[in-house]
Amino acid sequence: MLKTRKIAIFIALFAFIFTYLYATPLPHYAIGHKFIATFKKLNGTVTVEQINEVNYTINLIFNKGFNENAPDYYFIDGSSFASVGITIDPHKAGPWNSTGSGDVDILFDYTLNITKNQRLLDKAKFVKE
Repeated sequence: MLKTRKIAIFIALFAFIFTYLYATPLPHYAIGHKFIATFKKLNGTVTVEQINEVNYTINLIFNKGFNENAPDYYFIDGSSFASVGITIDPHKAGPWNSTGSGDVDILFDYTLNITKNQRLLDKAKFVKE
């Protein structure tokens, strides 16, 4: 009798845990959400768009303000243009695009800085389109 009771409790516990885990939804990011940062001094934009539940795309282009073909001297939020693969063709930078994973909604009101040798060239705040 005691053995049967232990087996019944084990089965009930297993069924409860299995049902709970199966019913818990995975994180769901809003597909199609798009954020744009518009840079006035550099005449450029950075666009980030959620393309599926897990991935997003980044598109970037700057049309003026880059007087040297030295991607190691230019930085986007602390990462050098060279380290992320952004090309410079004076006076332009980009076009450049990349794909990453995560939720673009964290960019709401985030300010992106473009610097050259620790001197701010331009900054822009992401706005939802």
